[in-house]
Amino acid sequence: MPDTWQVTEVTDTADESGQIEAWEVRLARPADGVTLAMWLPKMAIENTAVACGLTSADEVIDVLLHRAVHPIYEPDLPDVTPWQMTGEEARAAVLERVERCKRDHATVAAAATKGRTAAARKAGDVLAPLRAVRIDPVRCAAARLQQQRALLRAGS
Repeated sequence: MPDTWQVTEVTDTADESGQIEAWEVRLARPADGVTLAMWLPKMAIENTAVACGLTSADEVIDVLLHRAVHPIYEPDLPDVTPWQMTGEEARAAVLERVERCKRDHATVAAAATKGRTAAARKAGDVLAPLRAVRIDPVRCAAARLQQQRALLRAGS
């Protein structure tokens, strides 16, 4: 049975210079009390969407959260290199990796919010700051194409 990890807190932060805005994402495994903190630059959501051909913030968040815990279970599993594949192949590879983690090792989700109404539960959504990032699939696809062209030119 896969472990369950819960995102318990998302805090605004920055790097030591104060120039790179980020979130500190705290994850907990209730079964044994293990916790970890993940430093996530705010630009990582859109950058991951571009690199991996993802189309929504929820997809990206799922990939990033599972990418944080998957090495605990399979430390020697090589990472997906999305720039060496098409956008469709990159998307399929990273989503397959998330499904593998969920199936074989662990799921990661926001801690359950308590509230009597849908509005109260939404207000208590710990992942709300990350979900607020809007992904423009057309702009991301164009940025990915531009990056792949630059890589091809550099390799020629």
